[in-house]
Amino acid sequence: MDVILVPGLWLDGSSWQDVATRLTDAGHVPHPLTLRGLTARSADRTGVMLADHVALIVSTIDQMSGPVALVGHAEACGLVHAAVNRRPDRVARAFHVGGLPSADGTYVFTGFAADAHRETPELRSRCANDSVLAALRERQRESHGNGVDSLQKLTDEQRLTVPTTIVATEYEADDVRRWMAEDDDPARELNRLHDVTLIDLPAGHWPQFERGADLARIIVEGLPTHARPAVAETVGRA
Repeated sequence: MDVILVPGLWLDGSSWQDVATRLTDAGHVPHPLTLRGLTARSADRTGVMLADHVALIVSTIDQMSGPVALVGHAEACGLVHAAVNRRPDRVARAFHVGGLPSADGTYVFTGFAADAHRETPELRSRCANDSVLAALRERQRESHGNGVDSLQKLTDEQRLTVPTTIVATEYEADDVRRWMAEDDDPARELNRLHDVTLIDLPAGHWPQFERGADLARIIVEGLPTHARPAVAETVGRA
C-alpha cells in the first residue's frame, strides 16, 4: 500500500528514513513528504499557510492509483486530518503519531504546547553522534511561518468513517480517553470518529528516530488487508 508520511513541523521528509525503509521491506511504498518552506534552513516561510501544506498532501493522494494510508507526526496530525476531510474516500487508515486530529474551527496546535525543546536522554545521545539528526533538531527550533496559525475547516462528514490509529508517545492512551471523556480539545474530534484504535508507544517527541522499528511495525500491522472493519475501539501497547 502507498503510505504517505507527513513529518511534524520543522522536520523534513528525511526524518522518516528509518520508518520508510522498514515499510519498504514489508512490501509497502512509503512517500515521505517535505512541507513547503522546510526544504532548507534558508527557505522562505513567508505566507506559508495550513492550506499550502494540506494541498501538498492531497495532491500526493491524487497521484496514487488506489487507497492510501496517511501518517502524521505531532503538529502534522492536524494537517493529515484536513487531508482526510478532502479525500475521505481515498484514505484507508489515518495514523496520528504523538498528536491528535484537530477539530473544525480549532488550530493545529490546539491542546498542545508548541515546545520544540523536548527531548529524551536517548535522543541527546543520538544527536551527539549523528550530525544529520542534530541538524534536524536545530531546524525544529526555527520559525515555521503561518502554517499552524490558520483555523481548521472540516466540512465532509465522511471523514468520520475513516479508521484512525492514535499512537500515544509523550502521553498515554489513558490520557486520551480522559480527554475524550471531557469532550474537549485536544480530543474533541475523536469522539466523532467511528473507528479509533489507541496504542501506547513511550518514545518522546520523535518516535520515528527513537523507536523507528516499533513505529513501522504499528503502521504495518494497522494497514488494512480487506474492507474497512466495523466500528470498534481496540487498545494495544508496543
